[in-house]
Amino acid sequence: MNATDIFCNETGTSTNMSCVDPGASTDITTFMHIFPSIYGILCAVGVMANGLVIYAVATCKKKMVSDIYVLNLAIADMLFLLVMPFNIHQLVRDRQWVFGNFMCKAVVVVDVSNQFTTVGVVTVLCIDRYIAIVHPTSEKRSIQWTIMVNVLVWLGSVLLTVPVMMYTKVVRRREAEHCMMYLDGPQDMYWYTLYQSILGFIIPLIIITTLYSLTLYRVFRSVRRLKRKQTVWAKRATRTVVMVIALFLVCWSPYHVIQVVNLSNNRPTDAFIYAYHISICLSYSHSCVNPLMLLIFAQNYRERLCRRDTLAGSQHSPKTTGVKTDGSCTTPETSYRCTAI
Repeated sequence: MNATDIFCNETGTSTNMSCVDPGASTDITTFMHIFPSIYGILCAVGVMANGLVIYAVATCKKKMVSDIYVLNLAIADMLFLLVMPFNIHQLVRDRQWVFGNFMCKAVVVVDVSNQFTTVGVVTVLCIDRYIAIVHPTSEKRSIQWTIMVNVLVWLGSVLLTVPVMMYTKVVRRREAEHCMMYLDGPQDMYWYTLYQSILGFIIPLIIITTLYSLTLYRVFRSVRRLKRKQTVWAKRATRTVVMVIALFLVCWSPYHVIQVVNLSNNRPTDAFIYAYHISICLSYSHSCVNPLMLLIFAQNYRERLCRRDTLAGSQHSPKTTGVKTDGSCTTPETSYRCTAI
């Protein structure tokens, strides 16, 4: 993403926040100084939370289809968080870059690809939930098929970052070096912003809201015929669906809306600059909040972390595991029950 350092045209006209002089306003300069601390907290908490999720999934021998999606989501977020210290260092040094051209490209590519990978995994997870609930007998929901789908998501995110690889470089401005995407003109900036917003937000949002709406419709329509135990599952599934959509909207909508508005905003006000940087902070927080949501609300991941001894015993138990058509599974050991997300 790294949207704060995309482009300044040769005439000096401001087409992005990176063109705004940080010293133009004392209040803005003071405001910008709080972000390294915020990003540091997000980075530390996110690394720990994603690490716990990766551990919980990796140490489970009997993985579900949804575990593969969760694992890929956590890995994508972890990779992004591991390069966040470079962005923090850049903010601390008033956007000066000291790590060379190669690391500049690498950090920005990981930054942008995280957006496409995260949105892609959330989208295919949504498709998987729809198939699991609406078409529970589908043979496509296998571990091997799921791994293949996630590999395609990663490959797709790499291809979508090709423009970033081409245009990201270290640019010398005002006797200092800055890492940014240096596009050829305002028209290229316009098309890149639309490219990023349409493929990284609008299309996935349409798919997610459409399929989750159909999924919720199917769940509510079936509630009357469900037993009490299944009704509890339906409520959990509904709550998780709402949280996933709400988290996606809260973290990413402000960023993409402001990115589009910024295309026609040649002289941004202080209020707009505040909103711009807050929107970037929200989008970064998605990598931290994602695993926290799983650890707090997904019962099976909490149990895998909190009851390792019991789980180890149940994994060696000769008792069998039953799989329900709704995507969840149960075992005779209550400590090893799996909750669909």
